[in-house]
Amino acid sequence: MTTPRNSLRPARSRGSRHGGDRGLASGAPSWPLHFATISALTLLLSACATHPLDQTQDTLVRNANVDQRMLTPEGGDGAGKIERYALAPTEVFRMPQPVQADNPALSADSPRQTLAPTTVCARVILDARGEVRRAEPLADRAECAAGAQPDNADLVQAMLAQVRQWRFEPAAVCHFSDEHPPADPERCDGAQSVEPVPVTLLYAFTFEVEQGRVRVERGGVGGG
Repeated sequence: MTTPRNSLRPARSRGSRHGGDRGLASGAPSWPLHFATISALTLLLSACATHPLDQTQDTLVRNANVDQRMLTPEGGDGAGKIERYALAPTEVFRMPQPVQADNPALSADSPRQTLAPTTVCARVILDARGEVRRAEPLADRAECAAGAQPDNADLVQAMLAQVRQWRFEPAAVCHFSDEHPPADPERCDGAQSVEPVPVTLLYAFTFEVEQGRVRVERGGVGGG
């Protein structure tokens, strides 16, 4: 299963060039999503395609549909605020790439038999090795409000339990020479140096439970 690729472009938050954390959303380390010190671009993750699992992975337990998408940062003074910087012409920001990023699932003994589409969100902070440094609920956005409701605690628990196991190829700032600027604004081919950096990502998971088979779908923010 894949995670939407560069639909969100990381924006750089304030901090020392090599000592600070780089991330997408401001609001201190709440999820592996809030640490950035890059002269970064605007992070705008969006993927149009949905990737259903192969039917051979279906089970007869229940239909727990989980739609995952990357959230775009919000403006204002809340936790979603981002301070945007422009990368130098000789720099490229490389988004983290998932190595292990399975969707969450409800436990087999979950009492839920039906559930209308319900969205819960997480702030995920990745360190410079691509490991989840911290993951926490994100409920201060309108589309994530259901995560603050006690009745949805099991959804939040399932989300965090899975996301904390995720692994990524780390995000990085790639430095090029003036004589050989980057040919692709999203790739580090030919870079003089590649600097792995921490980054913060925001994810939304929409759970839907029906009688029947289990199917997991992923989508991205924004249309395609």
